[in-house]
Amino acid sequence: MNAAVNDRAWWIRLARPTARLGLKGPDAPAVLQQAGIAIPTHANGITRSPASALAGLSRCLRLGATEFLLEQDEGVEAVQSLRGRAQTAGLRAWPVIRADFSALLGGTEVMMRLSRLGSFDFESWLAAEARASIASRASTSSPASATACSVVMTLLADISITLVIESADPAAPQLRLWADASFATYLQQTLQFLSPSTPCPTPGVHA
Repeated sequence: MNAAVNDRAWWIRLARPTARLGLKGPDAPAVLQQAGIAIPTHANGITRSPASALAGLSRCLRLGATEFLLEQDEGVEAVQSLRGRAQTAGLRAWPVIRADFSALLGGTEVMMRLSRLGSFDFESWLAAEARASIASRASTSSPASATACSVVMTLLADISITLVIESADPAAPQLRLWADASFATYLQQTLQFLSPSTPCPTPGVHA
């Protein structure tokens, strides 16, 4: 189900990159820095392509102190280069296969729908990211492209997900979501058909 609803209130569409790489291990930060990538300075952070000297890389998520997710939206050269570097560097950094379901979602109802499925304070997160974006644009010493924004890992309808905010505009917020691929249909349908009057899914096993 690839919903691409052109709706101001709510939309969701698949957003799978052309290449993706997980990298973990004590020396993973060093491998990425040697490749010229501006990695997030803290866990649960993201840097995007303008902050990277490796042409073609779209985003770098730091999921833990020594765990990273790297994606390329067009082409595969940057991710292939990183995989080769990790395999030949002789350091403790190991490539990991990632096959996540990933989607973009947005609209004026997006935070309401997420809030009805999880206990995380999505509205406050959006407000904080909006303030950070404004402050970053106003700064002359730190360009917005190099700012490490926050990555949220939480439960949504009892499913572990990862989220980042792509646009913090309160009038048209946009988020990027990752989850285990086996829950793709369940998540899409739950989000797509949820409305303010719809009862939230009950806890349990979802197949």
